Amino acid sequence: MSKTITIGSANSTGPGVTKGTLKIAEAPDGSPVAIPVIIVQGAKEGPIVWLHGCVHGNEYCGTYIIHEFLRGLDHAKLAGTVVALPVLNLPAFQAKQRMSPYEIFHGGDLNRQFPGNPEGNQSQQMAHAIYEPLKRYADVLIDFHTALTPDVRWALFPKAQGEAGALSEKIARAFGYNSTLPAPTEILAGSAMMAAAKDGIASYIVECGGKNRSFTDDSVADAAERLRNVLRALAMLEGPVTDYAPFTYFSNFAWVTAGQAGLFERSVRCGDRIEKGSVIGRYYDAWGNSRGEAKAPESGVVLAIHSGPVMALGETLIHIGLDPRQA
Repeated sequence: MSKTITIGSANSTGPGVTKGTLKIAEAPDGSPVAIPVIIVQGAKEGPIVWLHGCVHGNEYCGTYIIHEFLRGLDHAKLAGTVVALPVLNLPAFQAKQRMSPYEIFHGGDLNRQFPGNPEGNQSQQMAHAIYEPLKRYADVLIDFHTALTPDVRWALFPKAQGEAGALSEKIARAFGYNSTLPAPTEILAGSAMMAAAKDGIASYIVECGGKNRSFTDDSVADAAERLRNVLRALAMLEGPVTDYAPFTYFSNFAWVTAGQAGLFERSVRCGDRIEKGSVIGRYYDAWGNSRGEAKAPESGVVLAIHSGPVMALGETLIHIGLDPRQA
């Protein structure tokens, strides 16, 4: 039975592809900030899966993954509905930066503002405008992010109680990134993932590639196929479900910033296991003289590491998944 799904100007009343825009804020000149909305409603009943990318404006890989996935999606073979918002944080997207250029005094990280506030600052109003239809329609949220380098491939799901938690883990296993965090519900407060989990919506964050154009076409195609595998696991598409096991779960993560500056050459890659004190990179000055080694402050699995070639004091050096174990 067809459903009516209305998100901004996109009004889907039956099987097919519907496109429109959702007003989420106003620019300083009073013009509307309206983001693209794509609704693909299938020929049969099924769940509603909500996809969004560019919560952080320069994390473009997620937008490419969503577009690649949608190009290969046939609504006639789909049970349920896919709602896609490929560019969430439009002001930041246009400025080619992580956060809105209009959030000078408020921090402005959109992924710490959900479920939002219609009377708040711009990012809080944007979060509210996005989350209202998400909460109304979505059974599943998949949120795309990036880190620093093309080899980033890890994911998170909320370690929540009940059906939402169980379905979130099912989605994580169907997407199948080896390094995965069953995220304690007290971390990432204000993220869309955690807000959705608290409202009983299964949710999942994908970290694929690096910011700007630091990602590969192969990683985009691979992630799009993994999305199709999620839909097969949810019985939204026909076909066998790929088993990507084994998985590496970890307990939490540690962000580590650089204690010195200079030219930097990393010596580990994402997915590598490291021990506390192991060398993860080396610093040089502008004359080519060695300035010392960067060492891991914790044992774990490398989730992200600075790509170099220039490291500023206090920049993100490495992101480590702690206490890795096979799951």
